Amino acid sequence: MDSGTSDYYFTASMDSGRTLCSLLKAIQFQELAIFCALPEGLKLTVEEGKCVQASAYIPADNFTNYHVRDDIDVMFKISIAVLAETLNIFGSGEESSLKMYYRCEGSPLLLVLQPQSFNNIMTDCEISTQTADSVLELRDENATEVAKLVLKAPAFLGLLADIERSCDIIELNLSPDYPNVRIVTYGMQDRSCIDVPKTSEMVQGFSCENSITIKYQLPHIRLIMKALAVSTKVVLRCSSNGLLLLQLKLEKEEQRQMFSEFYIVPLLDDF
Repeated sequence: MDSGTSDYYFTASMDSGRTLCSLLKAIQFQELAIFCALPEGLKLTVEEGKCVQASAYIPADNFTNYHVRDDIDVMFKISIAVLAETLNIFGSGEESSLKMYYRCEGSPLLLVLQPQSFNNIMTDCEISTQTADSVLELRDENATEVAKLVLKAPAFLGLLADIERSCDIIELNLSPDYPNVRIVTYGMQDRSCIDVPKTSEMVQGFSCENSITIKYQLPHIRLIMKALAVSTKVVLRCSSNGLLLLQLKLEKEEQRQMFSEFYIVPLLDDF
């Protein structure tokens, strides 16, 4: 398999698949993901109806070797749960080198893993693939960014964890005036409010010229909690059409270019 790459649509290798596994688990809220091998790197995307879209990005320079045919769209569906479990086949405490091969449309994705502490052990696994549908395009080119908020990921994770499970709606109030950020949650009988001024220790950046108020389904926001657990910071970007983009940077500095992002659609009552 290592004799050449011309027979494959896509091949890649990396010294350790542990961080890749963590990144995949961060967006693992659906069974199937769309696997795209692009010249600039890998992108795996999952969707929740037409309301949430999450992607994991692994730039090509994170791999020791990376090759993708530039005359073919390399895109297929794959079980993200099976892929994550395969990457973790030797256990979470074991660093394993990783090689991936995808021969052609309809063929399985082949993974070859070798634990770094055992030179004479190697395993190869084939994961079946399916033809991919088109990826939902949530972004609107005519929409503009109206607010940006940069938070420490552990602090934002703690804030979300403290919100009552009975709440189903979250309202973001962003303003250039104090308290700058107000988060209101609504449940059947409950309403709670959290103020986060831009001088708060959890805030690393804030920009907003005009006051805005946008509501979202709280369960959709909670989908980012796994990603927050392995990230150092999260960037929230609000568009003029209410679309919320959350970008999460991985905590390991040596993997600083890997990140995940979530697009979340607002409640229709507001837009």
